[in-house]
Amino acid sequence: MQKYFSPNKLSAIGVDVGGTKTSAGWIVDNKLVQSYTLPTPAGEGKERVLNTIIKTIKALDVQDFSGIGVGIPGLVDTKNGIVYDVQNIPALTSMALKEALEAEFFRPVEINNDANCFALGSKNYDTGQPFENLIGLTLGTGLGGGLILNGKLYEGVGTGAGEFGFLPYKDGILEHYCSGQFFQRQYGITGKEVSQRAMDGDLKALEMFLEYGSHLGEAIKMIVHTFAPEAVMLGGSISADFRLFEKSMWETIRDFPYAHVIENLIVKPATAPEIALIGAASLVMK
Repeated sequence: MQKYFSPNKLSAIGVDVGGTKTSAGWIVDNKLVQSYTLPTPAGEGKERVLNTIIKTIKALDVQDFSGIGVGIPGLVDTKNGIVYDVQNIPALTSMALKEALEAEFFRPVEINNDANCFALGSKNYDTGQPFENLIGLTLGTGLGGGLILNGKLYEGVGTGAGEFGFLPYKDGILEHYCSGQFFQRQYGITGKEVSQRAMDGDLKALEMFLEYGSHLGEAIKMIVHTFAPEAVMLGGSISADFRLFEKSMWETIRDFPYAHVIENLIVKPATAPEIALIGAASLVMK
């Protein structure tokens, strides 16, 4: 049975496509009313990935909504709604996702980088509201970044701004050390497993998070050198374990050469876990 809502309400669908899961949420007046999540078939073909996105949206069983906003973990041609360069979901590369979803749902669709959606959500609807200059970092399968500069989203060419994960670092790139890939590459274990062990008091798992925090601190120092933001907001699955790596992260950040730049710096996770969905929905709730 389809659900209907008053047309006087701002109602849209937000979608967050990640390397491990795809979530869709029905957003009404900037609040998440309901959501649905499916595993992302990241290593499979275009049709399977597209069908998963469609199935996730349809599972909400909502009729009255103005449009669909989608966050993608890669670069996007926002004007034409074409996805490019998705490292963790190769099947999405070169997909005309806007066209495909508009043909399916007969609603306007807007596509953007997922970290941009997170940054928008943090700035407009979460604890990032007081800050004119903030960076949103998504800590999940990869490391994504969204920039709010002088109060506005800065995308760069093809939403390519904020791809901090691909900056050179140690023997690889930042993403290898500041996303879930760190635990898998260094210890052969998933971030979820490390989190569960750490919650049970496993000392080795706790040490892994301290090491992770040090690497993330180095990434934040690079970002502060470049943009000197007022705040860095953290999202993604790993941010839920913030308290396990907060101390080592700050120990590294405090080694910054210009003390006055970081004196009032805020680094904290978003308070609403669904903020990326709200940010995505805001692409069409204008």
